[in-house]
Amino acid sequence: MFGDDAKRLITRSLVEAPASALALVVIAGLPVLVATWALMSPAHILSTAMTWDFLFNLSGAWHLYSGQTAHIDFHEPVGQLNFILTAIGFHLLGLSPFAFLVNVAIVVSFLFAVSILASWRRLPLLPAAIFVIFVCLLALVPVNVGDKQFEYTFAMSYNRYCWSAFSILALILFVPPQRRSGDWVDMVLAALLLVAMFYLKITYFAAGLATVAFAILIQPRIRRQWLGWSCVGIFVVAIALAPFNHPYLVDILDAAKDGAVRSYLSMHLRYFAAASGEYVPYIACVVAAFVMWWTGQAPFGFPLSLAFLFGMALVLLSQNSQTAGLPSTIVIVLALYDFFRTRFASLRHGSLVVLLSTLLVFPAFSIATSVVTLGGYFAAANNPRGLYVVDRTNLRGLAVPAGERGAFAPNLIEHPRQVHVGPLRYNYSQYGYVALLLEAADLFGSNRAGEQRSPGRIALLETINPLPFMLGLPPARGANLWSEWTAPLRPPAEYLSDVDYVLIPRIPTNIDWTMALVRYYRSHLTHHFHSVATTPSWILLGRSQPGKTQPADLSLVLDSIVPLLNERASTSKSLERPS
Repeated sequence: MFGDDAKRLITRSLVEAPASALALVVIAGLPVLVATWALMSPAHILSTAMTWDFLFNLSGAWHLYSGQTAHIDFHEPVGQLNFILTAIGFHLLGLSPFAFLVNVAIVVSFLFAVSILASWRRLPLLPAAIFVIFVCLLALVPVNVGDKQFEYTFAMSYNRYCWSAFSILALILFVPPQRRSGDWVDMVLAALLLVAMFYLKITYFAAGLATVAFAILIQPRIRRQWLGWSCVGIFVVAIALAPFNHPYLVDILDAAKDGAVRSYLSMHLRYFAAASGEYVPYIACVVAAFVMWWTGQAPFGFPLSLAFLFGMALVLLSQNSQTAGLPSTIVIVLALYDFFRTRFASLRHGSLVVLLSTLLVFPAFSIATSVVTLGGYFAAANNPRGLYVVDRTNLRGLAVPAGERGAFAPNLIEHPRQVHVGPLRYNYSQYGYVALLLEAADLFGSNRAGEQRSPGRIALLETINPLPFMLGLPPARGANLWSEWTAPLRPPAEYLSDVDYVLIPRIPTNIDWTMALVRYYRSHLTHHFHSVATTPSWILLGRSQPGKTQPADLSLVLDSIVPLLNERASTSKSLERPS
């Protein structure tokens, strides 16, 4: 008796749509709450990879918290929404890395609400719950899409957020609702998702806008409502092109001109081939859809839509640092699921349940992987053994794997036959990087004579400058938040005019870039700054005061840096081509 009731309940949750909104909130909400607790309850915030990119977010939020305006007072082609959310965390929790968790909580709350509204009108209870949990865990898990599950990092969180937002938008456009009413809700949700993606990362906004246009042309339901959906597109484009967004668009165009667009087709083809096994299930779904069209069981727009979703996911991946992972392909599975559920409703429930359950294995397995990752993070962040926990500056509470100081090339260790092209990006252990920053922060404590250096704005000739946030000092204006080859060099009058100190690393994360900065600003530095302190890792320059006798000629100090960096660059390049 009980077994029969359970079978009927499972069958209804797989086949009958739409789902109960309240049941969906409860069934999906409980796992999301537990996952949120696992991320936010540890005493430390753990970063085992790309810590510099996590500090990039904290630094951007600090600029906003200090009263600066994104894309005017500092420059960055990534949208400011991610920084705004962390700045809210500063207001709520104070200046610490934990403020980023407020960012995550706000985003997950938004994604949960929007995914509930999008899925409950379209899918039965079980697939709807799987979709909601999937998109929320995607934003929660501190691992980048396509990276190893033990590489805990909060870097590039905007990519995970946007993958979730794009997946919800695709579900709205390509899986028809079972209820006629509420189409205006879909349009409002789509507009919110598009605006959010615009202020997170322009790539996803462009992909989302193209997806709406494609759906208007191909999807009969969307085409019947073409006027409303066209208004959605016009509305978000008007926001994107509004005068208050012009500085943001200028930063995007500057980055594109300097090579931020990844356009190397051969490289993308190699990455696709290397991860092809991961994509086989979704390619199989597209092939199945084309076969159904070929046999007259589906309109041509159905396989075309699935192929478009797969291709758009590849386009998005091509503009990310990661080389694998297509989270939005969950919509391909769910679109096929919905088609089978409605097309073959006359089948015996047992046969249909087997077919539908098989399709849900793919997203369910991804959820299981996310759960394991969050469990591993919870255990690692709560176990101080093997961790170095920062105990001073505004980085207090940040934990990284303990280890020795020094530069290394992890890609060469993991892939010894790989030939690296261009400057190495991950030259440091996480501990080594944090230790260097703390050493730099200590330069602004008492000097050898016991005198406290006066606080002031700091410029750092490096990729990231987290020191103003770490020390609670006002950030310099005119800087590139992420300073590398894809960012235009800012004129000295724009970047260094209100700077009191300039720090030059002797062991930079990107040697070639630091050398370029030293050469570019050399003339300005020699005329306006003098050497204040030198350590094995840093050279600290202070602004010269007119009429005061200054120490030895700064040009001698700067001339000594370039040969040192050249030597270290040649050492790094010798590591790039192992025998």
